[in-house]
Amino acid sequence: MPKPRSRFQENTKPSIDDFIREPEPSVLKALDKNAPRKFKTISLPMNEYEYQTLAEACRKSGRSEKNLLRFAMIKYAKELSE
Repeated sequence: MPKPRSRFQENTKPSIDDFIREPEPSVLKALDKNAPRKFKTISLPMNEYEYQTLAEACRKSGRSEKNLLRFAMIKYAKELSE
């Protein structure tokens, strides 16, 4: 049996002006630096020289490969913003 539907439907799409004026919800929220690491994954191809350099730096610093790359990326990003 067909479901009875109203002939007049309200406009559910926002107007183009509303879209332009309001930023996306992801822009509004504050970022948490201790949030779980589930947002983005990057695969980084390396040659043997780059990997050996990374492994040696990890051995000297006592950090894991991922931790060392994260640390270096954040440190470099802060240097650029100064």
